[in-house]
Amino acid sequence: MRILLAGLLFWGLALGQAVVKGLTPAEVEGILKQAGLAYEKTDAQEFRLEMAGLTKVWLYLDFCQEGRCGVLTLSAGFTLDEVPDLEAVNAWNRDRRFSRAFLDEEGTVWVESDLDLTGGVSLGAVRAFLDLFAEEVLPDFMDHIGFEP
Repeated sequence: MRILLAGLLFWGLALGQAVVKGLTPAEVEGILKQAGLAYEKTDAQEFRLEMAGLTKVWLYLDFCQEGRCGVLTLSAGFTLDEVPDLEAVNAWNRDRRFSRAFLDEEGTVWVESDLDLTGGVSLGAVRAFLDLFAEEVLPDFMDHIGFEP
């Protein structure tokens, strides 16, 4: 059993999956560059990204202490000629696990997803979070509300 555990530990280290419990804005920039995402830093803890054919996807760093942030939030808002009703928004929230939708005061419909880093995640998990939002959440949400970029 010890040999198996040692082997698994070695395998994990060999993969180079460092575990982080928070990221600095500079580290997030490095991840965005490595992912090949077009972005602009708009505030100390905020980035505007381009993904899934959209030019305004927001990445917010939250729960920041001593320069390291423990939560990443991806968010995109959509202004439509016809505001989706609450039934459509609630259907998204009922049927999806890792994102949420809401209507703001102006009638813009938003989709958001969070990644909590505080318990420790690999950098690969951060990259997978970005990929999931770009490749699945955004396209599915745009289809759900009838939005075409």
